[in-house]
Amino acid sequence: MIGYSGNNRGQLTGDGPEPGSKHKFNPAAKPFMCQWKRCAVSSGGTGNQKKAEAPREQDIAYIGPTHLPVNTRIWSSISSYSLEDIARTYPPVARAAQSQQLAKVFPVVTNGFSNAYPVNKTHHASCPANQAPFGPILLSNGVIQLSLRDSILVELTLSSVKVINPKKNIAISVSVDTTAAAMHHPNGVVFQNGAQVEIVACDAKKSNNFIRFAKMWQKGISFTSQGCAVIYLVDSAGTRTTSDLIGMDLRSNYVDQVFFSDVTSDAETMDALEQVVRRSNYHLGSEGSLVYQINNCRITQGSDGLVKLSCQNNQYSIRTSPSNGSATVTTPGIHCTASLGATSHLFVRREERRMHFDGAVFIVRNAGHSAGFDELNRLRVY
Repeated sequence: MIGYSGNNRGQLTGDGPEPGSKHKFNPAAKPFMCQWKRCAVSSGGTGNQKKAEAPREQDIAYIGPTHLPVNTRIWSSISSYSLEDIARTYPPVARAAQSQQLAKVFPVVTNGFSNAYPVNKTHHASCPANQAPFGPILLSNGVIQLSLRDSILVELTLSSVKVINPKKNIAISVSVDTTAAAMHHPNGVVFQNGAQVEIVACDAKKSNNFIRFAKMWQKGISFTSQGCAVIYLVDSAGTRTTSDLIGMDLRSNYVDQVFFSDVTSDAETMDALEQVVRRSNYHLGSEGSLVYQINNCRITQGSDGLVKLSCQNNQYSIRTSPSNGSATVTTPGIHCTASLGATSHLFVRREERRMHFDGAVFIVRNAGHSAGFDELNRLRVY
């Protein structure tokens, strides 16, 4: 059978069907969209469409302080960590809300101390309302409190000590057995728990918005930065990426966590604390300094306001100044310094592991190797 087709004049020919005509672009036509994309962007989708999207969202989990998105199926097949313990299934908050959260951790203090560290306004009955009592007093929560000049407070329990410098937003606490220590400073937060030290560093002068994280532990030093999808490890082999996690919680009050870990207010403890207060004494030191002796702790405040605390034959010590915002804590397990002066910095050392932050450059050192982030938050291996 012979096929016929019509030519452009409407006549039939015996040459078979003509080639199909070419498609022409129509600029007035609506853009083509895949069905699943149309469901995703549609604001008035049906309930069935929303249910179809749910499995797609549940395949993503967010891990670590940087909220790194990972595929749950791939993670479960390659990692030994359970996502139920280390991840969240909902997206991280918006950047604006995240900035507000960080502002609570590193607040700008104007006329008082951060709400994270409330100051107990307890006075002797014989003292005027606007004047702090002289000497240590015992509070109802089982804490001995000593008020010094420049609003500095020293608080002690039978198992821990804490120094608060409210004018510079500084707080430091150490457990008596030196297994735990914490420091809150405008340049960052340091938390030591046993053999592990966790660090958050940010610029107190607000010249940049970078927030860096580090963890000193038995493998070396792990570090990362907010917005960085990779966690790095500096060990004896050098610098490399790692699947280990940094679990620093920006909402936690590590200073009070260390200080109140073993605090009780039962009758026996209160009697022991009352005896500590009665046995305390003070004397005038050299150059106008005032020296207190409370429960094997020597507390000194110089004429310039600098406070020094040393306990148990200098096994651990704390220093802070209301003038330049300096702070130091030294124990057998950690040495940490920070300052808001001309050399604003945060420095942490544990054994051969070190971290130094000057407000812009963040460097960690371990086993002869160094790495970190530069002033533009770019990775640098030294």
